[in-house]
Amino acid sequence: MKIPLKPAHLLLTVIAVLGIEGCAAHTPYRETPVVSLSDEQLIQELASAVQGMGIAINRAQYLMAVHPEPAYVLTSSTTTFSGTMHAQYSTYTMPIGYGTTTYGTASGSVSGAANTQYHYTDVNAGAQMGNAIALGIAQAREAAYRKRGQEAWVEYQRRVQLRRAQTEQLIQEFFSAHPNLQTRRTLVAAVAPWAAAEGYTDGWQTLERSRSIIEGLQQGSGLSGSWYGVFSQRTKTDRGQELAFTQFLRIDLVDEDGAITGKGQLGSGEVIELKGHVEGQQITGAVANTTRRLSEN
Repeated sequence: MKIPLKPAHLLLTVIAVLGIEGCAAHTPYRETPVVSLSDEQLIQELASAVQGMGIAINRAQYLMAVHPEPAYVLTSSTTTFSGTMHAQYSTYTMPIGYGTTTYGTASGSVSGAANTQYHYTDVNAGAQMGNAIALGIAQAREAAYRKRGQEAWVEYQRRVQLRRAQTEQLIQEFFSAHPNLQTRRTLVAAVAPWAAAEGYTDGWQTLERSRSIIEGLQQGSGLSGSWYGVFSQRTKTDRGQELAFTQFLRIDLVDEDGAITGKGQLGSGEVIELKGHVEGQQITGAVANTTRRLSEN
């Protein structure tokens, strides 16, 4: 059986369908539970949800700002009178041509009440309805993006905590197996990124490779030898702005009676050279970035 739809019913049906579709969160993996996403997919889903929520918020705020005000226009009026009239008439008739014309006067009093009704229409009613529908869709979409983003964020936090616990357990097991490295934890932390850069994806293999590198380090007289650590740089621009830069570092130093020269590599792949001298527990000198042709004192 076919049910004919009137234009108004058809319009409401179309609006309902568009509203349901428009209220969904359009993220790349919206049909997939967050627990089933890979780490990369989870990051993409979270970023998409945050971006979508921001767009929906901006759209809702814009629609509220441009919401049309009512614009009433008078279309008609109707007056109804009820009461009594007392009057005296004086008339006379004069022949005019082939007819007559009646003249007269009347005097008296009228008492009663008149009721006038004015009819208005809001010419902005259609625009207000459209704005209200669009605003409702934007707010519903914002809620959908917020919900999806919250789901992805909770799953992200869960994975971070799980990985942290697993890593801490792995580190404890590693130092329990190699107690001689307990006092060299900082060195292990500085070497581990370079071990991982060799292609090791397993945490235990990365730590074992770090141990192998540490045990193979060669040290000469003074500060001569291979060193691993962290390179930090602070630069102050002409406008007074401070820029901070930190990278893992490995460098080979040569110490000739306190005169230090060296060449090393940063975790970013940049190559640096060092020239200076030893002053107490510090090295004073210049570091040249031979990759970018920059130098810092």
